[in-house]
Amino acid sequence: MSNTLIVLTLNEIDGVREIMPKIDRRWVDEILIVDGGSTDGTVEECTKMGFTVITQKIKGHGGAIITGIQASKSDNIVIFGPDGNHEPEEIPRLIKKQQEGFDQVIISRFSKTSQNLDAGLIDGFGNKMFTILMNFLFHGNLTDALNESRIITRKAFEEIKFDALELDSTFQMSIRGLKKKQKMIEIDGNEGRRIGGKRKMKRIPTGTRLLKRLIIELFTKI
Repeated sequence: MSNTLIVLTLNEIDGVREIMPKIDRRWVDEILIVDGGSTDGTVEECTKMGFTVITQKIKGHGGAIITGIQASKSDNIVIFGPDGNHEPEEIPRLIKKQQEGFDQVIISRFSKTSQNLDAGLIDGFGNKMFTILMNFLFHGNLTDALNESRIITRKAFEEIKFDALELDSTFQMSIRGLKKKQKMIEIDGNEGRRIGGKRKMKRIPTGTRLLKRLIIELFTKI
C-alpha cells in the first residue's frame, strides 16, 4: 500500500524551516505541499527544499485537503500541518497503525499521556465538548474528533463524500467515518507550541461552524 503526505500551508515559513527537515522522505511514497496563497516566502522555501508545491484550488481548510487528495496518487493519505502543533514522528506511527487494516487513524491530543502545549483551557474544553456530542449522536468513542493529524485510506475518503470546506472539515471526516461504520482508531500524541505565523482558528466562528456541522450531519444521508 502506498502513502502520500499532504502538508497544508498558509504563511508558515518559520514552521516549514524548522519542521520539514525533520520529515524523513522515506516514510512515504509522495510528499505534496498544498499552499493556500502564502505571501511570506513559504512556497519559495518549500521549493528550495525540493518539495512539490501545489496551489490550493478550493478555498478553506477542507478545500486544501480536497486539492491535495485529488493531486495525490497513493492508496492512503496522511494529513499534516507544519506549524509546530504536529510532531513529525506521528507520520510513521500513523502509517504503521493503518497497516493493521484501519480506514482512519487519528492522533489524539487528549489521551492520558498527551501533552498539549498550544490549546488553552477554552479551546481544549471546546474540542472535548464537540467530541462528546459527536460520540453521543453518532455512537463513537473518540477523544479528539477535530484533529487534522490523521491517515485515511483513499477508499474511506471517497466513501464519506467529503465536502466540508472550512475548519469543520476533519470533524466531518470523523463524523462520517462513524456514520459509515469505518474501522477507526486513535493513537496517543501531543500538540506542540505553534512556530511563527498566525493561528487560523477563531473561536466563535469555528464553534458556530462545528455546531452547524453536527446538525447538518444528523439530517444528511451518505
